[in-house]
Amino acid sequence: MQKHNMLSELPDDLSQEVFEPIVRNDSVLIERIISKAHVTPQGQWYDQAHNEWVMVIQGAARLEFSEGKTIELGVGEHINIGANVKHRVAWTSEEVETIWLAVHY
Repeated sequence: MQKHNMLSELPDDLSQEVFEPIVRNDSVLIERIISKAHVTPQGQWYDQAHNEWVMVIQGAARLEFSEGKTIELGVGEHINIGANVKHRVAWTSEEVETIWLAVHY
């Protein structure tokens, strides 16, 4: 057993968004996602077969939903995204890494 800190040990190379599994089993995936000025490519949508709860731990982000709704998330803010709800990351902070905690269930 070893403790970890969600805000430390950030990768040097953030040319791509980083997805790091923390816990994974047959029914749940908990991961740390690190973004810095990353967005989902225009015209592409996440359309997942499972629910996803996400919280911004550091930084800021904007999520866009296919029905036209946009939600901004700051530090400590979270949202539950239902299965098959099409969404994309429209913006993440350019100044500081945006660190997400995501629970896929």
